[in-house]
Amino acid sequence: MSKNYVILLLLIFLTLGFANAQEEKKVAVFDPAGDVPANLKMMIREELSNSIVNTLGFTVLERELINKVLAESSFQMTGHVDDGQIGELGKKMGANYVCYATISPIGDNYYISCKMVDVKTAKIERQNTGITQNGLTDLFSVVSSVSRLMLQQSGTGTPSKSTTTKTTVKKPVVAKVNHSDTGELIELNVMGLSLLVMPIDINTQKITWMEANNACLESKAYGLEDWRLPDKLEISRMFANRTLLTNIQKYWYWSSSVEKGDNYFRQAFDADKLEPAAAKAKSFARCVQSNGVINLADENGVWGFSLYGVDYQVMPEDLQGNFKWEEAKNACESATSFGYSDWYLPAINELEFLYNNKIALSMLGSWYWSSTPKGGNSIYDFNFENGKKFDTSAGAKRQVRCVRKK
Repeated sequence: MSKNYVILLLLIFLTLGFANAQEEKKVAVFDPAGDVPANLKMMIREELSNSIVNTLGFTVLERELINKVLAESSFQMTGHVDDGQIGELGKKMGANYVCYATISPIGDNYYISCKMVDVKTAKIERQNTGITQNGLTDLFSVVSSVSRLMLQQSGTGTPSKSTTTKTTVKKPVVAKVNHSDTGELIELNVMGLSLLVMPIDINTQKITWMEANNACLESKAYGLEDWRLPDKLEISRMFANRTLLTNIQKYWYWSSSVEKGDNYFRQAFDADKLEPAAAKAKSFARCVQSNGVINLADENGVWGFSLYGVDYQVMPEDLQGNFKWEEAKNACESATSFGYSDWYLPAINELEFLYNNKIALSMLGSWYWSSTPKGGNSIYDFNFENGKKFDTSAGAKRQVRCVRKK
């Protein structure tokens, strides 16, 4: 082998090595934004750093350099983050990206959003979100999982599965919304209950009631399940609190509440109107989630709630077995559970409220009877799998949960 050939090979290897080294992107990891203690912020930051260090193609800048630039710029992370300012700080540090997390308390749990900002464009390059199920117990494992999934994305804003809603509606084609850069979940108090509201509509276009209902039920956005359309009480409260909501259109929005037949209530967000419309009409849709919260009663484990100004209590468990309608009605009216003898089968609007809080109430059955007759031998029942009201023969067998007025 000639000397010139050996030198050429060495140059090729050196060039390849240099190129590979150049491909490794430098990341500045900032402290999380959000109202959590300083020690938690430090541990969450280190969890992010660890994920980045163990991902091929990235290297983390030294903490001393990051702190020095932040101190010189008198910059502190807050709940309202300016990605343009973060991009400028990243440039001063010699970083390609800035990575940080936003932590928001939701009841006893935490909503986590991990973002990677390209310092050249000041745009979010990658993002993923998640929510804890056991408060602080699984906070760091969720941060680790969310950050690793974020780093596995292909960049240029490509969302992970958990941050993009999905609908299986085939006709018409409905635009899907990328939730990777649309803000944080919004929490509203509705009659004492915590309601999570998406910060953006489930679709960019006006859609029929069926398309809206299916899109919400099938969504896994923000790492959560059990998204649904708001009922008419909830959507009227959303209108009353519309200044807290983001990206709301001045048009009609669907609710899940049926008026009669194939007509469903919808709320106008450019006027105080709550009116029914045919399901084939087109409106915008904003999904909500009950956040697993319901007011616990103050005695004997009975659960309480308020609906249209009336206070109720609901049994903590279904009656054992499946019942025909007359059997269900009699079983509730003859019950003496928890020292009360005025239990009854809930009306259809009361049953819809129970459906909206089915997780908290552990109502895990598929079908439940209401006390509301439709006419003839038909009674309204409610499907707890798809959130729809039906009228069914009184001879069918359904599950039962009893309520009483306080």
